[in-house]
Amino acid sequence: MAIVGVIVHARLVPPLTRDFLAIKRRFFPSRFDRGPALDHVLTEVKGGELLRLTRSSSRNQRRQAALVRAGLLNLVRRYGCRVIGRVWVKRPGQRLKPAATYCYAVQDIAVHFDHFLAAETSHGVMIADSRSQNLNIAAASGRSGA
Repeated sequence: MAIVGVIVHARLVPPLTRDFLAIKRRFFPSRFDRGPALDHVLTEVKGGELLRLTRSSSRNQRRQAALVRAGLLNLVRRYGCRVIGRVWVKRPGQRLKPAATYCYAVQDIAVHFDHFLAAETSHGVMIADSRSQNLNIAAASGRSGA
């Protein structure tokens, strides 16, 4: 399980968002056939889906996953983003405690983000993504229930 934070300078959020959406549209075009362009933010591609494509017996699906990952890493480099996070490797036959692990990771990322801002003599905002697509859509669209 991986929980990641991406630090982006505020002035770069609009162009990075447009480029991020372009990657999603390029590799998952059937999901983006209508509606205003910024509504496409609500269409998610979860990490578990990329993992499934990576493990697929289909060469095309494995290639698609590799190209998406490469595109995302290129965005991080091109926009000078900083990445902070935590990764847990599950032992075979044992379970993670996702709620506790998630809470610890978010708190730890917040501490590191605060240290980064102090070192830069800056200020910032932390936006936490929900763990499910339904909660993400509700939060992004301003609907209650998030």
